[in-house]
Amino acid sequence: MLDANLNLKKKSIAVILAAAALIITLFLSIAIASPAGITPYTSSISVMGTEDESSQQQSDQTQQQPAGVNLSEYEAAVLYLINTTRVSNGLAALQPNQSLTDISRTRSNDMMARNYFSHYTPEGTTVFNIMRSCGIKWSAAGENLAQSLPADIGSPEAFMDAWMKSPGHAANILKTRYGMIGVGMIDNGDRRVVTTVFRN
Repeated sequence: MLDANLNLKKKSIAVILAAAALIITLFLSIAIASPAGITPYTSSISVMGTEDESSQQQSDQTQQQPAGVNLSEYEAAVLYLINTTRVSNGLAALQPNQSLTDISRTRSNDMMARNYFSHYTPEGTTVFNIMRSCGIKWSAAGENLAQSLPADIGSPEAFMDAWMKSPGHAANILKTRYGMIGVGMIDNGDRRVVTTVFRN
């Protein structure tokens, strides 16, 4: 009977040690898969905003707002939230602009395609360089960026909340000199990137 109890205890200890080894192995696998400085894939919302580039070029007063700006439902929701915030702060609503929307989509698409998230392309180009190359003139302009992993946590409300909690992003959204905006969202199913471009 004593030998049976001793064998049972030995088997129990062996099972516990095997389970502990499995847990340690799983922990090490997770630690290797998620090195320091990299946010685990589970849920991450990031935002980034440029300081406004003012008085770099004179405003082109002849540029008119194109009729029928083509915004997706998502992009229209972002615009609605931005304008609701502006109006509640006593500011005029921003008018959507097709040229700025095209640039916003190009910026979001480039960040998605080349897997970066920055106001600078890998070559060092900024939205201001792109605007100049498109013949767009301004006296005040800025850019807000947002991305989410996974894509579906990046709702317009989640990004708006993150922007408004950041002084630099909120300053772009509430700048009195801005009158036009472009909104561009790209989603590949795993990641969502949104760019908003502002100008006077």
